[in-house]
Amino acid sequence: MMRLNYFMNSNLRYLFIILIVAILACQSTKKLKVGFDVDDTILFSSPNFDVANNTDIEKFSKEYWEMVNSSDEKYSKIKKKTVEIIKKHLENGDEVFVITARPSYGKEGLVNFLNKALNIPKENIFFEPESKVQRIKELKLDYFYGDSDNDIQDAIEAGSVGIRIKRSPLSGYKKKYNPGKFNEKIIEDSEE
Repeated sequence: MMRLNYFMNSNLRYLFIILIVAILACQSTKKLKVGFDVDDTILFSSPNFDVANNTDIEKFSKEYWEMVNSSDEKYSKIKKKTVEIIKKHLENGDEVFVITARPSYGKEGLVNFLNKALNIPKENIFFEPESKVQRIKELKLDYFYGDSDNDIQDAIEAGSVGIRIKRSPLSGYKKKYNPGKFNEKIIEDSEE
């Protein structure tokens, strides 16, 4: 009788160990859903905005955004560290999304550029000029990478983890940038 109890207990221990290993294996292979901002996160886009700002087009009009969104491939520079992060996520099988605060006028240029340069599916690129919070919630993002305080705050409000990409010191946009303000993780050497 004692041997039978020992045998059953050892089998239960064995099954328990297998169950724990299986749970840990499933957790380690969980595919993530991650999002990225565009300006000063994926792209150093100040040169693109500089070109648009030096035209006769009214700033922030429909025509302005059509020009900006269709000119990134020509004037913006993809940030190296962000590309490494995106590639790593894609290699791991994670779902990668882009959420920009830009209006969608002329969006095809930016969408095609990000798809071609970074292999991000076109249907995973969103334009949310009002707020990114609802889109982050809908997509159930685990992480959202961004440069601005708004990006990190939107991620937190949506229940995601905000991760800060550093802005280039040459960026023309100087507002809403306080790395560490939310005790968020900051990606080192991500300025360029």
